[in-house]
Amino acid sequence: MELTRQEKDIVRRKFCKYCIKVMEGEALYYLRQLEKQHQREVCFSDLTPEQENQLSAYDDLLEINYFQVMNMDVPVRDEDISNALKKLPERKRMIILMAFFLDMTEQEIADYYHLVQSTVHYHKAESLRMLKDILE
Repeated sequence: MELTRQEKDIVRRKFCKYCIKVMEGEALYYLRQLEKQHQREVCFSDLTPEQENQLSAYDDLLEINYFQVMNMDVPVRDEDISNALKKLPERKRMIILMAFFLDMTEQEIADYYHLVQSTVHYHKAESLRMLKDILE
């Protein structure tokens, strides 16, 4: 069935009106969404210093002390432990770092230093006693 020119014009106008209504509805929906978003958002310039501090995070990379053990940097994050380790003699410090930070066994440490395992055990126990005294 063929439409007359007048009927085609009516269909075209109805379709245009429908498209305009749809676009108006979408525009209103978009504006409502923007308004909701605007109500939820807060400008950084409007924040109080306390609120800014709650949102901020500080890296503690500068507070980490590194010790060189077996050509590796061993990070020690606790400042008190780091300072106590610095007060130990070199070999005792290395044994503690190897045992507790590198998870090496006493035998592995003994092999590295060409010592017997009992000597490493003695140094480790003595180092722990020294650390305890320093930290108290």
